[in-house]
This record gives sequence, structure tokens and C-alpha cells, in this order.
Amino acid sequence: MELINYFSDPNEAVLTTSFVLNKTDQISRVYHHLEDGMWEFISERAVKESDYKVISMEEILYIDEGLLSLSDMEPGFFAYRKEPNGTFEIKIIEE
Repeated sequence: MELINYFSDPNEAVLTTSFVLNKTDQISRVYHHLEDGMWEFISERAVKESDYKVISMEEILYIDEGLLSLSDMEPGFFAYRKEPNGTFEIKIIEE
């Protein structure tokens, strides 16, 4: 079985929030959406649509290198961690 690296395109557009970009919040939840393959990197904070920002995969990995552990997470799954530098637990997105 061939492993897939979903982080192979450094210019891929991903979603995050202004709070993650400003380093006010740590990334605690990561979604790899099934519908469009979009990645979403967010904290526990409740946000409004206006809080979302589009940046590159390279930029989000620069903010948190620990995200590299999720490079093979398939669409339709999400990951979360309880501590800022903790290990991610991966689960299926149930809609």
C-alpha cells in the first residue's frame, strides 16, 4: 500500500483563523474535509466566518511543525489534541 502525503503542495490553500495566525491560540483541531479536500486548522475558540483566513500549507506548517504528523490523514477525518504540543488523536468526521 502506497502512503499518501497530503501536505506535498506547499502552496495549497488551507483555512485557519486570525487567532491562530496571531499566535493568540494554538491549533487543537484539524479537519480534512471530504467534500472538497480542504484542510482547516483551528483552536477550541468559537469563531465567526469573518475570523477565517486562507493561507498556504507551507505557512501553517511554519506556525506548527507538529502538524506534519497528520500528513497522511485522509479526507473525511479530523484530529484533535488536548495540549498545545500534544499528540493528535484522529477520528472520522460524523455529520
